Formats: sequence, C-alpha cells, structure tokens
Amino acid sequence: MAGILLLTGAGPARAGDIHRGDRVSVAFPDVDVPVGGTAIDLLGPSLWSTIGPTTLTGVRVAYALSGVAGVRITPSEQGGGDCTTPSSTRVVCTDPRGLSFEGETVETYLPVVVRATGSAEPGTSGTVTVTVSADGLAPITGTSRVHVVDRRVDLPVTGPSAAWIGGLLLVLGVITVVGTRRRPVQPPKGSRTAVDTGLPVSSGKKSSPLRVF
Repeated sequence: MAGILLLTGAGPARAGDIHRGDRVSVAFPDVDVPVGGTAIDLLGPSLWSTIGPTTLTGVRVAYALSGVAGVRITPSEQGGGDCTTPSSTRVVCTDPRGLSFEGETVETYLPVVVRATGSAEPGTSGTVTVTVSADGLAPITGTSRVHVVDRRVDLPVTGPSAAWIGGLLLVLGVITVVGTRRRPVQPPKGSRTAVDTGLPVSSGKKSSPLRVF
C-alpha cells in the first residue's frame, strides 16, 4: 500500500478540511513551509473507510497550488505510486496497486513535498486544491492551506518526523548519562593514593568514634 500509514481508531487529529463521504472520508491537512526551506511534514490527504474493510482501485490524487508566490510542490519519494509534474504547482499521482482499508486511517497518501524559495514572503499563504478519485468513487475535492513562515521560527514537528527525532534525542540522552556516570574521580593535586604507596593514606582528619547503642 502506498503512502505513510498510521493505524488509528478514528479520523485524523489534524486537518484543514474534511470531506465525509458515503464510502470513504478524506481529510486535507495544512502545512507550514519556511522561507528558503522545505516543509517538515509531507502534504497529502488522509483517508478512512466509512463502510468497514474495502479496497479502492484506480486511485488518483491531483494537486494544484495557487495564491502564493515562491512556493512549489514536487512528488515525494516516500509516497510510492506513479506521479507526473505538469508544472511546479501541479502534481498528479496514481496508485496501480490499489488502496485497501482494514479499519485504519491511511495518512499522507501519495504525498507531495512543499518547498519555498528565498524570495517567498513570510506571512503569506496559498491553497492546494486536492482531488481524490477512484474507480466507482465520485471525485472528492478539498483544500489544504500552505503557510509561509520565517525560517528563524521553530516549526512544530509532527507526523513521522516527530518519532524519528524523538528517538534520536532519547539515544543522545542515554549516551550523555552513561558518559557522566563513568567519568573517573581525580584525586586532589599533589596527594598520594594507596596505589602510589601500597598503603592506605589517611586524609589527616580524625574520624569520629563509633558509637554503639
């Protein structure tokens, strides 16, 4: 199955537009893209069946970006399917393998990558019109918003990227803790140790007598 799958019990949590159909419902998430950079999240519809397990054939997803300067869309290598790019603002993808639903939500299906050039203006936004169609299914059209943000602004990390980055931070944290615990304790400069003399070395302080009660 093409697309990035996330098994959930209900519809997607984040969406800019939702179309609830008789056989399939589709959500169209929004995305932020930094000036001179690439959006963290891929842009693609999320689909789930409203009639239980089912399979779609001849699936097609078409994207058309408009209303914003300096932004372009391209097919994602992670999405699978066969894609064409009529222009920098249009992408059409098909999935010859079909799309099967077994109770899960298929998120970011046949997605595109959103990029902004250095000339894009922070604070502007555009619309991506997304149309999902399949054999025996009337075309479902929705819109996703593309927001251009200043590259100095920290973008929220969501979707599959969040899990990857979270795992990396966890590993780095463990390495730091282990390295700290294994740091050897250095004796004061000029002091002698039992290793130097072969005998215990007193600290020079009188120890308190042991009191037994």
